[in-house]
Amino acid sequence: MLISVYMPTHNRGQLLERAIDSVLAQTHHNLELIVVDDGSSDGTWERLQDYMKRDSRVKAYRHDVAKGACAARNLAIEKASGKFVTGLDDDDTYTPDRLEKLLSHYDERYAFICSGYYWVAKTKTNRTMCSDKVITLDAQLDANHATNQVFVERERILAIGGFDEALVALQDYDCFTRLIKHYGPAFRVGQPLQHIYVDHGGARISNQKKSRLGFAQFLEKHGADMGFRQKQNHAFWLKMRIQEPFSVGEVLPSMFAGHLKMKLGHLLKFGMKFGRT
Repeated sequence: MLISVYMPTHNRGQLLERAIDSVLAQTHHNLELIVVDDGSSDGTWERLQDYMKRDSRVKAYRHDVAKGACAARNLAIEKASGKFVTGLDDDDTYTPDRLEKLLSHYDERYAFICSGYYWVAKTKTNRTMCSDKVITLDAQLDANHATNQVFVERERILAIGGFDEALVALQDYDCFTRLIKHYGPAFRVGQPLQHIYVDHGGARISNQKKSRLGFAQFLEKHGADMGFRQKQNHAFWLKMRIQEPFSVGEVLPSMFAGHLKMKLGHLLKFGMKFGRT
């Protein structure tokens, strides 16, 4: 069974090579890796040419001018030939058995499947989201339980229009939420099957202005399906991203919405602001 892996990249150099190598080392060999160079200026395109010469499974396309990660992902999915597609960011890696495990767990009753992961910092590595979970729409609107990559039939992601190129943040979360809306609950395999690196010196998160806009865009698209709890938690995930403290009036409503341990930790770290919000 052919599996297509899509990977957008922009000026990531050696980090990109680490990501590519982890795909080519998969125990499931029947794969293609489609990399879209989104307007890089650091020799990325030349690196990709070398990979294509060495391994016919690597296919590369290029945007002469950067169009953003969503446009790059959508181009790769459009060019893909596999029944299934899954993604990888250019600064992360797969475990060697990721594709084999996901394929073996696939069940068409679910919108998609995904997995836990290793959260890799300079001093420690944590296993994250490593529990089996059926991801309902109610749960997904409360938090992104699908992490940052899913394994899905190509025709399904094409049917929902792929990644929304108008969003400036939460593009993965939005795409996976729309898949669940359209095809029903998803399933997360409770094994860590990729490494997400957070201390390599590159930016992983949007700036405050983009984050606020992206969260507002997500709320505009999905707010009608969200209840009090989901909206409170949506506001909290933004606070976590931009490292903003709670205001006095926000604390109790947010605590009642769940994720208490994370919110108490945020409160201890960033304190509380008083006065107008």
